[in-house]
Amino acid sequence: MWWFRVTDWQVMIVEDDEKVASIHRRIVDAQPGFSVRAIASSSEEAHAMIRRGARFDLILLDLSLPGADGTSLLRALRSCERPEVIAITAARDPKIVQSLLHLGVLDYLVKPFAVERLQQALLGFRDRMRTLTPDGQLDQQAIDALYSHLERKLIPKGLRPNTLEAIRMALREANERFSSAEELAQTASVARVTARRYLEYLITAKQVEMHLDYNGPGRPRKMYRLAEFSA
Repeated sequence: MWWFRVTDWQVMIVEDDEKVASIHRRIVDAQPGFSVRAIASSSEEAHAMIRRGARFDLILLDLSLPGADGTSLLRALRSCERPEVIAITAARDPKIVQSLLHLGVLDYLVKPFAVERLQQALLGFRDRMRTLTPDGQLDQQAIDALYSHLERKLIPKGLRPNTLEAIRMALREANERFSSAEELAQTASVARVTARRYLEYLITAKQVEMHLDYNGPGRPRKMYRLAEFSA
């Protein structure tokens, strides 16, 4: 089953449950600038539409489908044209989440989810598309905004992307010099204990290196700098 109509951003829903697909369609169509152009009940049906020339900006892809699963369709899409994909699934396995990140999904919604969560994902797509279609070249701020969306899904619970970026900026301002958590906290305008939490995460992510400074009285101090300066 599928049907078409013209709008700014064309969406395909791949979902084998007609009732669920209808709910998703209403949410998408209610969002300004979006319209569902097609609904497919299987990966094979969706792939056939694309092979026949149907073009989509965004796909809402259920991973649990009859026949070939949604991941198979996603891999096929990544070998040709690359519409953005929002994955919809009940799967919470870290390996599945990681594999979909590697395949470049824009967002990952775990069933059951609130209407507002899908609306948020659609707005994330809208912001991404607006950033990627300007006149001229992208500046660093625009590129950072694109990657911060991905980072929000990767950083541990309790850490904030804005604070994380403030710590990174403090490290950049220190240039190649190793700095203490106290110094970085002052530059980033955060508490010392907060700076240490974010620095520990950045060490785990291999974005920051740490060494012990034995100069001075008392216990050695932990000193930090961006790992990019170690090359």
